[in-house]
Amino acid sequence: MPVVINLTSALHGGTSPSCGTGDHSSCGPNCACGCPYTGMVERGKVEPITLIEQRYPRQWLALVIPPGEDEERPERAMLVAYSSDPDEVWDAVARITFNQVVHVYYNGPLDDFLNQFADEA
Repeated sequence: MPVVINLTSALHGGTSPSCGTGDHSSCGPNCACGCPYTGMVERGKVEPITLIEQRYPRQWLALVIPPGEDEERPERAMLVAYSSDPDEVWDAVARITFNQVVHVYYNGPLDDFLNQFADEA
């Protein structure tokens, strides 16, 4: 199973049992609801992206970027899913709460990436 952390409950990094329930339309970098977006750093769920990439070469990765990181070029993130199958990772990403900043990419050589799609043609 490629899902590392289920992002629809407080178990994934939120700091409040109510996280993931009810209407959290105000969730985001400055919210106080205890959602994973604000709780992942304090709960130790964030690590350097370089370490994640070393552990999962030639895998599709889904990373949630914590508040305060550069959203375009982050250095730290929380790994939420990985797989050699991009569809599995995208299925996992579809379950991520709306306020998350997510990066999904293939962590391998460009030729490997292109060959994945050449097989489908």
